[in-house]
Amino acid sequence: MQTLPRRTLLTGALAAPFVISARAAETLVVTAYGGEYQEVFTKTVLQPFEQKFGVHIIYDQSGGAAQTYAKIRAARGAPGFDVAAELTAPEAILGGREKLLEPVSEREVPNLKYVWQKSLTAIPPVGVIPYYQYTPLLWNKHKIDKPDSWADYWMPGAKYGDKIKGHLLGHDPGSNVLEVYALIMAAKLKGGGVDDMAGAWELLKQQKPYLGPVIQTSAQAAPYFENEEVWLTPYWSARSGYYVAKGYPFGFTIPKEGTIGLVDVSSVPVGAANKKLAFEFLNFRLDRDVQRAFCLGYFASPGRPDITDWPAEFAENQIVTEQKMAALDLPDSAVIGRMRNAWVMQWQEIMAS
Repeated sequence: MQTLPRRTLLTGALAAPFVISARAAETLVVTAYGGEYQEVFTKTVLQPFEQKFGVHIIYDQSGGAAQTYAKIRAARGAPGFDVAAELTAPEAILGGREKLLEPVSEREVPNLKYVWQKSLTAIPPVGVIPYYQYTPLLWNKHKIDKPDSWADYWMPGAKYGDKIKGHLLGHDPGSNVLEVYALIMAAKLKGGGVDDMAGAWELLKQQKPYLGPVIQTSAQAAPYFENEEVWLTPYWSARSGYYVAKGYPFGFTIPKEGTIGLVDVSSVPVGAANKKLAFEFLNFRLDRDVQRAFCLGYFASPGRPDITDWPAEFAENQIVTEQKMAALDLPDSAVIGRMRNAWVMQWQEIMAS
């Protein structure tokens, strides 16, 4: 899928007829994902923002949440972009602790009054949660039967035999929290969890001979889905829905043991050059119409519960009610943030052996 260059100026034909002259020269640098995300994000959020405020947006394509925060930390809060549009809860917690992300309240972002109650406790007040995802198993319907359990991914030979060797997709936990969540579910299979990950390492060793590609960012999965090299993987619900809607021969399901939710966070680095416009952008992401357009386009669950006129098929697969939100498991991100480096080292040791 074609994407925009790494740093792209969105301008020209997008200018609104009512451009405010005082803001005509303003530029906002937003860093976010590539791939299909960039396509939807540009159409449903960036272009409408430019039109409303009469400004230019430079899109800085990031590798992933961990890499984005690493840039913020290395630059001591002045990484060259104004909005980190795609962080996760562990990075938000680190950013709050290290004081590298701007505090956010209803004063800066009035639309915060509409968000889920869980959003106010899932992260410290250093950003907004514009949408949620969860971690299903994605499988190729042409190649294998539907997985019922996380064991079908972590011990694939028991259900699928040797034919699935080389067709599991793995993820690097250093750059993608998706693998962290999958490892936590592996630990749960063995009676553990975030406080006892021993079972996860045991299962990773067993799974290793069955692994095919191992990728760093979710966007890198696209060619493996297109050529049907990958038959089974944990993936994000939004991207899963996107590929299914595009006609790929995939299905996605929540295994019987349950799953983990992903908090997507937008924040402003303390050294941002255009903080005023950056806060406007965070507020814009929570606008009702913007929420609806982005979530329908990206198959993501909304950041506010007061939108009730979702299409039935969308509502069935997304978190759109208080009941569904209450059932979403959000592991202790403080523990993940504290232990992640050690887990990454353990993962690397096993994969290198």
